[in-house]
Order: sequence, then structure tokens, then C-alpha cells
Amino acid sequence: MVHVEVTKQDVRDLSAEVKNLPGALFGGSGPLLRPFLPRLEELLPPEKRGRGANYISSTLKAHVDAVEADEDHLRVESEGRAVEITRTELAAILEEKFPTLSHQSLNLPGLLFLQSGPVLQACTLSRLARDHGVRVPGGRRTLRYVFHTTVVSIGADRDCVRIEFDLDRLPGLSGG
Repeated sequence: MVHVEVTKQDVRDLSAEVKNLPGALFGGSGPLLRPFLPRLEELLPPEKRGRGANYISSTLKAHVDAVEADEDHLRVESEGRAVEITRTELAAILEEKFPTLSHQSLNLPGLLFLQSGPVLQACTLSRLARDHGVRVPGGRRTLRYVFHTTVVSIGADRDCVRIEFDLDRLPGLSGG
């Protein structure tokens, strides 16, 4: 297992600015949270609710205070409120929509990280290379596979995003 910490300074070093570091986990688009948007809407201030799924997705990143994700659950916090999403809930939704697929390999933190914005992903790749000597070949599909397969936990607050990778899950990179 290797750990990477991405700070606001890492983001600045890429000549980018992220106003809310834990919100960067919601900077891209992905299907993971779509079924849970009505619950996540409760994290928004009352005056920002009731405007539809696209608005929730784009506004959520500005209001998230902390995120914790592991293999079994995802917890998103904002202003003292929290929403928890479990792997079991997501698997049930996917099982209903796609009954022929195997949902045992569902990796909640990996799926969450796939939804992060490109700046956070680039910073993470940079830290993986600098701190651990791990270089991930380019290409969108390769990155998606690596992130979905190896990210085993995420913790984010206003100061940093901590990502834990299990590189033994990758063929050819076993042992880091």
C-alpha cells in the first residue's frame, strides 16, 4: 500500500486553483453519485436546493467539507450534515439496472476517484511518481483502470486529499 497526499500547494504547482479541496472529488462527471443526488442535495444550503440533478452535481463541489471513502462506504460532510452511501446500496442499484454484471468487484473509493476533476488526478499522478516512483502510462482507459482498481481509501478535508493505493492489484506492478 502506498499513500499520497495532495495539498492546495500541489494544485498551485500545476498552475491551477481549487477553492475547495474536498470538492475536487466531485469535479468531474461520473455515474456513481447520480442515483444518490437527492440525498446529497441535503448537504446544500436550503436556498440552493430544488434545482435539478445537474445543478446539484455542479454546486456540490463548492459545499463539501470532508469526504471519507473505503471499500464499504462513502461519507460526505457539509456544515455539520452528512450523507453516507454504502457499497451495498450502490450494488443493489446496479444489480437492478445491469443484472448480468458481476458487482462483487465494485470498488467504491475507486469509483469516487474516477469522478474527481482532472487537476486532482494530475496532482495525484505527480505525487505517485515523485513520492513512490510509480509512473502510470498515459491514456484515459489506462488511468480509469488504474484508479478504479487500486484506490482503496480516500480522506479529504480543507487541507489535503489523502489517497491510499493497493498497487498489488495491478498486473505487472506487484510489490509497488
